[in-house]
Amino acid sequence: MEGKMDHKTYHRSKTVTVFFLCVLTLFGLAGRLFYLMVFQSEYYSQKARELHERERSIKAARGRIIDANGKILADNKTVCTVSVIHSQISDAEEVIAVLSEELGLSEEYVRKRVEKYSSIEKIKSNVEKPVGDAIRARGLDGVKVDEDYKRYYPYDSLASKALGFTGGDNQGIIGLEVVYEEYLKGEAGTILTVTDAKGVEQDEEGEERVEPVSGRDLYVSLDINIQSYATQLAMQTMETKEADRVSILVMNPQNGEILAMVDVPEFDLNNPYTLPDGMDALAFSEKKRQELLNAMWRNGCINDTYEPGSTFKIITAAAGLESGAVKPTDTFNCPGFIMVEDRKIRCHKVGGHGAEDFVQGTMNSCKQEAVKNRVI
Repeated sequence: MEGKMDHKTYHRSKTVTVFFLCVLTLFGLAGRLFYLMVFQSEYYSQKARELHERERSIKAARGRIIDANGKILADNKTVCTVSVIHSQISDAEEVIAVLSEELGLSEEYVRKRVEKYSSIEKIKSNVEKPVGDAIRARGLDGVKVDEDYKRYYPYDSLASKALGFTGGDNQGIIGLEVVYEEYLKGEAGTILTVTDAKGVEQDEEGEERVEPVSGRDLYVSLDINIQSYATQLAMQTMETKEADRVSILVMNPQNGEILAMVDVPEFDLNNPYTLPDGMDALAFSEKKRQELLNAMWRNGCINDTYEPGSTFKIITAAAGLESGAVKPTDTFNCPGFIMVEDRKIRCHKVGGHGAEDFVQGTMNSCKQEAVKNRVI
């Protein structure tokens, strides 16, 4: 009898222990649930929204580049980005056929992206607006056509190496476009749509838009009229002298502003990846083609060094006038050379310029006048 009582007592104490352990576990779970629902509610609500939202980026309008006269050198035009959402496509074959035809892409290229399992897949960007509108009008399930911006240069090749251009995502590549990227680029916006567990968009939820912030305009000292005239002179000089390249810089001596920066031959800013005439891109390897493009984009005015030569005569002439060592009416005789101690320094004109005053000597870039000015 006593053994049976001990056995019952043992089972009762074991049951009580298990009961209290279960109670403690339930209290722990309840406490944890209370903590998550009250103190972590915002965090998990955000995670839930992210799980059911699809995000598409909206490009910001890039800031314009404007010359000293208020003329726009770099602007934006509206284009479209075409994307697909796999989970929302109801007729994949129709989508592939339409996008291939409208966008001028191969069926294989489009099919690979349409059949890819991803939240959103970009098919093509910088699509002309009429083409984008035509695709949108077809009302294809799972096809998204978002409007954004593409860089546009009204003057084509004018000041191309100074202005630079942008890439496919509207980011600056060379020139002013990349130097002032931080100010020009703006801030992209987003389009948020709500989907169900399968990724199908819920029409009743609508779209939530975060509007983009446009970039800031850049005002430069370049004068498009002076730039155009300097470009014409450079082209004429290149043709006359049969030169490979001609550079011209026009500066305001009062404040150092650059009024024109020319380095011909220039390139078409609206088609910056097109090689110069006579060059077939398919005839070169990718590496060689990139080298040719880099050479075409290179701005010799700021990237190359050279011996100053005759350009330094401006400094000696100005120093002579300022010090009073020479006057504009002083006369010189240029026989084609001048002796400085034991050296004969020849003028670029072998026969010499003959009698000339200081102004004429400067115009002729005469070595005789320049050397005498230094000696004095």
